[in-house]
Amino acid sequence: MMTSVLFATRLIFYLAFCECTQTGAPFVEPPTYRSEHTTLTFAEYILKGPDGFTQLTRSFNGMLGGPTLRAQPGSKLYLTVHNQLTPEKVSTYDSANGILRIDSTNIHTHGLHISPLSPGDDMFTKIGPGTSYEYIFEIPKDHMPGTHWYHPHFHGSTALHTGGGAAGFLIVDDPPGYLPPAIENLEEFLLVITHLNSQLMKLYSSMYEQNCKVLGGSDLDCHDKFWASGPLNGAPIDTLLVNGLQEPRLEIVANRWYRLRLLFSSIDVAISPVISGCTTKLLAKDGVYLHQAPRDLVRGFMGPGNRADWLINCPPGTWQLESKLREGDSLKFHFEAQLLTIVAADQGEVACALPTFSVSRPCYLVDLTHAEATSSLNWVLGPTPYLNNKVFEHEEHEVAACVELGRVVDLDVIGIDEHPFHIHINPFQLTNELSDSYDGYFAAGDWHDTLFTVGHRAQARMITDHFGGEMVVHCHFLAHEDFGMMHLIRLEGEEGTHYPKSKEIDRQCFWDDETFGPPTIIQHGEEQAVCDDQACCSSTAPTQPAAKDNSPKPKAASTEGDDLPYEYLLLGARPLNGSR
Repeated sequence: MMTSVLFATRLIFYLAFCECTQTGAPFVEPPTYRSEHTTLTFAEYILKGPDGFTQLTRSFNGMLGGPTLRAQPGSKLYLTVHNQLTPEKVSTYDSANGILRIDSTNIHTHGLHISPLSPGDDMFTKIGPGTSYEYIFEIPKDHMPGTHWYHPHFHGSTALHTGGGAAGFLIVDDPPGYLPPAIENLEEFLLVITHLNSQLMKLYSSMYEQNCKVLGGSDLDCHDKFWASGPLNGAPIDTLLVNGLQEPRLEIVANRWYRLRLLFSSIDVAISPVISGCTTKLLAKDGVYLHQAPRDLVRGFMGPGNRADWLINCPPGTWQLESKLREGDSLKFHFEAQLLTIVAADQGEVACALPTFSVSRPCYLVDLTHAEATSSLNWVLGPTPYLNNKVFEHEEHEVAACVELGRVVDLDVIGIDEHPFHIHINPFQLTNELSDSYDGYFAAGDWHDTLFTVGHRAQARMITDHFGGEMVVHCHFLAHEDFGMMHLIRLEGEEGTHYPKSKEIDRQCFWDDETFGPPTIIQHGEEQAVCDDQACCSSTAPTQPAAKDNSPKPKAASTEGDDLPYEYLLLGARPLNGSR
């Protein structure tokens, strides 16, 4: 990412990050941790919201949300989590499902393609009150760069911990040369969009108190001081915050492209982000680049846990990023609100076209649209708390099905208009158009790890790649997961097993022992230039080479690739097995 010209300004504003509660405060981002060794402290935190609202909640490192963690493909992230919560006075560990065990926590690396076994992304890891745990997240070399996140995922306390604002970005950075320069060099902004519903949190907190009393606790023993009593000051809120702020103000240069990384942290609603008046394009969803990027974007649709990478270009003026339904829509689980004010200052630039391209893909993310599946899993979500008409048996770690590693698996998912469908470890690809594409936001071929739509059903496909162990499948309305709307799939076979036919689908895909190739340029873009003393756009397409002189010449020593058609040289192709 290009060094931000606003970097110093961001730092200055960050010093007041937790105190900027007024509407329209300057845009700030959480701090970024790039170290291989990182610490998160989970503790009490007084959240200061709009209109004098203050609330005792639980958070990471003394802020709403948490710091941004950044890593690279092929790296290890050592993450130590300190749990500074106080122990329950009456233990609720003997109950299987419900709002329980609120003194204990853990971390889920939502979206990462890594091992589900300890000390990796194991949702059964327990970090009890007053204890610490060191995770070791081994990110494979062939992990696609992308936008992911982390949040608590200890069964029983997931909704209260995550819904209280404990969540942050976890970004796998783009290696140099992975994207076209016009995209790689864009300035980017990170937006953690948090839905805070204090009344809903109070309801879940009261459920905990009731569960505690059933186990013999008194009113005093079972009181949850965080949300049960309501806010410390001010009226209850139901709102969307961006990086902890109410409708912050972002200043940019007009007619210049920017990259936005969006994360939606919620436990019960969806949003439809849109910027009327600006040009918006979609680069990636749930941390996976589109097969052909970027795609024209009318509006987004993000359920709890979804991420999206946007490219935006705004003319001079003031614009609003807002969550707004389409005309005539009436969705049950949707929240409308202003998110961000964008002020685009005219500095004489003109809007130039971006290239259209395809990235070099890891072999676990090849296009499976026409692949032959060897296994299938059918999912029916609902009514709450049922998944496939069963409730998860937490204490027994009940396994719903077993699938071998290295297989293509068909997924048929029903009920995604009322329950967000999430799979850990392995993302899945939509294989059919949905009944409602939501203005083209959902398309066959797109990849997700969490799917919540206005349609009822979807077909998808995934590869069970590399990592054995228990793969978690659940509803991402996180209280529903706490209630038992979850299952485990056991991935069996030799660790490191890949789908053997990936290279038949895409011969340029790469595994963890291989190097990625350059992006394939489908259509060239433009760059800022000066024409007759005026700002203009100049094509980035290389000049076609002069026509060859085909008259006979002495045969020179061969140089690999010199006789390839120009289009192949442009796309970085090389002859295979010595053929031309």
